[in-house]
Amino acid sequence: MKWGKKITASRVKSSRWNDLRLWLGVSLLLGSMFIGARVMASGEETVTVWRATQDLAVGSSVGSSYSTIESVVVPARGLNGSYVVGLEGPSGVMLRAVGSGELIPSSAVGRELEPQHRIMTIPMDPLHIAVGLNSGDQVDVWSSPDESRVSASFGSDSSELLGASLILSNVTVLNIASDVVGTGGDIGVVLAVPTDSVAILVKAVRSGVIDLVQVPLDSTILK
Repeated sequence: MKWGKKITASRVKSSRWNDLRLWLGVSLLLGSMFIGARVMASGEETVTVWRATQDLAVGSSVGSSYSTIESVVVPARGLNGSYVVGLEGPSGVMLRAVGSGELIPSSAVGRELEPQHRIMTIPMDPLHIAVGLNSGDQVDVWSSPDESRVSASFGSDSSELLGASLILSNVTVLNIASDVVGTGGDIGVVLAVPTDSVAILVKAVRSGVIDLVQVPLDSTILK
């Protein structure tokens, strides 16, 4: 009788220990599965973005047909910057150039130009451009006679000829090519110029000094 009691007590203790190990194993398994699922989910998070399939120049149109751009799926964590995302591609005009194979930044696409405008690049002294001017901003274009040229032609009577004049208002800046430096340190500023004012601006650039004065975006030539 005593020996039987000892055997029964040993079996109960062993059974409880087995149950504890079973539940501990199940808990570890579930925990591992949960952690693995979270890691896999975070690692597979992707986003659809758009990239150029050929070089896109300033002023070129995108969106009417997707022959120059394509959608690609990339890891969300791999994006450094703000790009055009979504299943629907961008539509508008390029405000700055994007090379073939590059992702298209959201700031690089603006609204379509109206047909009565032309794209014109003018050389600008950086000190004659409003500080902080960006693509999409609007400017007034002022022209002043070149003091050295006027003095050479009119001598002491030139002072009254040196006044600045407003030649264009509310012109949209498409791009500022600060990485392209011309003679004398000038940089290229790309403007959307009304067709009937192109000759006026060309003459002003060739004959005098140009200043770009930033104005509020109250009106625009962009659709």
